[in-house]
Amino acid sequence: MRSWKIISLVALGTLSACAVPPGGSSGKGAATAKPKVVHSAYLTGKPRPGSKFAKVQPGMSRQEVENLIGLPTSRDGHITGKQYIPFYFGGDTYRTDWYYKGEGELTFSNNSYVSSNESLIYIRVDAKASGYRK
Repeated sequence: MRSWKIISLVALGTLSACAVPPGGSSGKGAATAKPKVVHSAYLTGKPRPGSKFAKVQPGMSRQEVENLIGLPTSRDGHITGKQYIPFYFGGDTYRTDWYYKGEGELTFSNNSYVSSNESLIYIRVDAKASGYRK
C-alpha cells in the first residue's frame, strides 16, 4: 500500500512539472518569444575589426556561424559531466569546439538533450592560434 502512495506522488510531481513550458507561461506571446540561450556566453580577448570573429555573436547557431565565416581549420567534440546525471534532460550535454587558424576557438553547446541544435557559447580570440587543439 505504501509503494502505491509513492508512485502516485512521483506521477503527480511529473505531471505538474510538465504543466508549464520551460522558460515561460502557456499564455499569449509564447509562440513569438525568442529561443532561450542555454548559457551565458563568454568572450576571451577582443576580435580585430573586420576579422571573422568580429562577425559572430554569442547565441548564434552552428549553421549561422558556418554560413557567415566558413568552416574551421579543425574541430573537436566532447560530452560534458551533465551527460552522466540520472534523469537530466536539459541541454549542455555535448560541446563542439571549432578552431580557426589566426583567429582562435569557438565553442558550441547543444540546446536540449534530444536536439542536435547547438548555440555559440564561448569565443576565445587568439591571433597566434594554430587552428588545432592544443
